[in-house]
Amino acid sequence: MRFADAHESLEEPLELPIRGKVYEIPPVDAADGIRLQSFMADLQDMARKQQGGDEITEDDAVKFGGTDSLEELEEASLTKPVRDQMFADGVPLRVIQVAGMTAFYWQTIQDGGETAKAYWESGGKAPKPNRAQRRTATRTQQGGATTTRKQGSRTGTKPKAAASKTKG
Repeated sequence: MRFADAHESLEEPLELPIRGKVYEIPPVDAADGIRLQSFMADLQDMARKQQGGDEITEDDAVKFGGTDSLEELEEASLTKPVRDQMFADGVPLRVIQVAGMTAFYWQTIQDGGETAKAYWESGGKAPKPNRAQRRTATRTQQGGATTTRKQGSRTGTKPKAAASKTKG
């Protein structure tokens, strides 16, 4: 069995329209992709801790560094040439930041670009997990006990009578 060339299906660029110009963000190379996915995993870890009521430690915060880390993230997600072109074109910083996070979601979340699209179209509001994702996060894979009894047989069997009296 032969598959189609991965270039055709997996390497399409992300296209972001800004002020009448379309910026094409290519998929990142493997090294940057792994770095971005690691960053995403750390973000998800921290979000789970917060939702679970756990305290965010200094070690957790150190993973994200400061402004330099965010600039590196933005540059790696958008790719340096695209980011530099946005600066040269006078794109406002806030728009570049939203474009950077949109590209980050597109580069790291394998959902056909839905999360990135929602983030872009919302003007940079953090995406909320969809209903299915929330349900999956709270379910166990091998269900627990239930209080609902299973229906008995419908084959016509009846409970046995205590003792039948026969005259004979």
